[in-house]
Amino acid sequence: MSTQPWSAARGDPTQTDVRCDLDAVTSRDVRRRVRDLLTGHAGVVVDDAVLVVDELVSNALCHAVAPRVCRLSLADQGRCLRIEVDDGSPEQPRMRTPDRHGGRGLVLVDRLASSWGVRHHGHHKTVWAELVLIRPGSSGHAPHLAPARHWPTLR
Repeated sequence: MSTQPWSAARGDPTQTDVRCDLDAVTSRDVRRRVRDLLTGHAGVVVDDAVLVVDELVSNALCHAVAPRVCRLSLADQGRCLRIEVDDGSPEQPRMRTPDRHGGRGLVLVDRLASSWGVRHHGHHKTVWAELVLIRPGSSGHAPHLAPARHWPTLR
C-alpha cells in the first residue's frame, strides 16, 4: 500500500470521470458504471476493476459514515483506471488476516490493483486504487493469473 497522493491524470485531456454519491446509488449501479466506463475492454481486466471498486465501496458503506462518494477516472488514453472512494471517517483502513467473518477485501485490492493507498483530509479520507488496463508487450492476460498447465477433467 502506498500513501503517496496521485495526481498525474488531472492534467490529462483524455481523462474520463464518473462520480457516484454512494448514499444515493446502489452498489449494483456503481458496478454497472464501471463496466460502462470500461467499454472496449474485456474479460479479466473488467472483472478485476469491478471487484476492486466493489470492495472499496463496500468498505465505505460498512465501516464508515456519510458523506460517501466514489470517483472513477480513466486516464493515460484509457490505459489506467483510477478509483477514489471518500468517506466521512478519519479511521485508517487496515488489512487483516482473512477468517470466516471476512477480511479478504483489502487483500484482494492489494493483489489486483497496480497500487493503492489512503489520503487523509482531517476528518475524512480517500481510499484510492489504480489498475493498469493495458500492459504493453503482455499477452492480454492479467499479470496476477498464472496460466494453467492442465485443465482438470470434469466428470
